Amino acid sequence: MKITRKRLFYDIETSFCKGHFWRPGYNQRIGPEQILEYAKIISIHWKWEGATTVKNLNWGLKKQCDKKLVERFIKEMDKADEIISHNGKRFDTPWIRTRALKHDIPMRHTYNEIDTYKMCKKYLNLPSNSLKEVCKYFDLPNKKDAGGLSTWIDVIVNKDKAALEHLLFYGDGDIVSLEAVFNKINGYIKPNMQYAVLRGKDKYHCPECGHLGRLRKSYTTAAGTMQHYFSCVDSSCITSFKVNNKTYMDFLQHKIINNIL
Repeated sequence: MKITRKRLFYDIETSFCKGHFWRPGYNQRIGPEQILEYAKIISIHWKWEGATTVKNLNWGLKKQCDKKLVERFIKEMDKADEIISHNGKRFDTPWIRTRALKHDIPMRHTYNEIDTYKMCKKYLNLPSNSLKEVCKYFDLPNKKDAGGLSTWIDVIVNKDKAALEHLLFYGDGDIVSLEAVFNKINGYIKPNMQYAVLRGKDKYHCPECGHLGRLRKSYTTAAGTMQHYFSCVDSSCITSFKVNNKTYMDFLQHKIINNIL
């Protein structure tokens, strides 16, 4: 049984600040007093789990204002059971929240969020945790080439339509890569949400797909409590999860009542 859920993959592209500085160099200090124009969000890209297309919003070629796109995307975020990004907890989500505050747009203080960058860093040992390199390592659909700084200059300074379209194409590609990375690592990371419970099932069901779990190993903690590791009975689902002793007793009762061996 597949569980209906609202899982949102998203990414943003931002502009650079404009300002005064004397000369380039690695040891140069550029203070906030030298900023002429603050950076904004150029575009937001997203895809719902199960959807076939990536959607995006942009700041407008001439106006270069991110108010409407932030306002509209927050409504999408509010629909989600879970939002997924790569380095989003540190970058994308705070960026959206900052721009929402700038425009006095209401936004929730927290979301149920999975950051694939943090998950790769926590659970894996990869040469690099960048989205591009994670895709390369696992032979997944790779990031598109943005074209470097010249693309951002053409978009921000020259207001070039072709450059903006290229940046949107690049951003959409990031979503394809992001979803591929999440699907690859999902069974190897701790579940972020118990979707089976959300849909009215008991905790001994798989938190990812909703099928019944099966016991893999039991152990006793230092505090003397029993913990039980489960995996999904569905061979196509590699999710593992942990339940407490009460849930395990409920699981045994369920097996007896339903004559499950």
